[in-house]
Amino acid sequence: MRYPDGRPSAGATVSAVTECKEMGYNRVQEVKTSTDGSFYVPPFLDESCTRVRLSAKNVEDLWLKTGHEVFYGGDNGTTPVVEASQSGSPTTTEIKLGSRGALVSFRVRDAATNRFIWPGLGVERMPVSGAKFGSMTIATGRDGSPDILLLPAGQYEISVERYSCRGADYFTVSPPRETLTVESGQRITKDITVDVRLIKPMKSYSNPRGRPCKP
Repeated sequence: MRYPDGRPSAGATVSAVTECKEMGYNRVQEVKTSTDGSFYVPPFLDESCTRVRLSAKNVEDLWLKTGHEVFYGGDNGTTPVVEASQSGSPTTTEIKLGSRGALVSFRVRDAATNRFIWPGLGVERMPVSGAKFGSMTIATGRDGSPDILLLPAGQYEISVERYSCRGADYFTVSPPRETLTVESGQRITKDITVDVRLIKPMKSYSNPRGRPCKP
């Protein structure tokens, strides 16, 4: 396991995922690299599948997961596929990390109660020429504690799609939106402030008339 410049990467997380379509599902194992960058993934002894794809990340040092994720403009680092021995004999391969990202802590504060609340957030990366991105939905803790993402450098739009008020979950008709620009190597907190009294909610089981929340 190595950094792009060839140095060994210690303490990185290596994921091993089986790749046999006939199974109808995948098995996953994770291990940490040693101080010299080496790692060993035990065989999936209870499965006949020996084809395994490897990927790696080091969140503590902001190294993005290798491969192709929803916000990547292309492949990041390497994700080798190996034929693993059922006997447990080591199969030699190497993974190289690609790019570092930014670690972002997301929270939403309600101005009406002056406290952090539970929201469901939509995360989209702004368009980049020649790249096609997906989207992601995340949520903070019910106690308002943050959700944390390791994101590639770029511009993002964050939308508050649902939120909790007086113990009920509300869905927004026109989600409040904010933009966010991140650069590699950053560790930042993104606090979004809303006023639940001013958000127009959809009609739902917990709010059949679609009335704004009164905390």
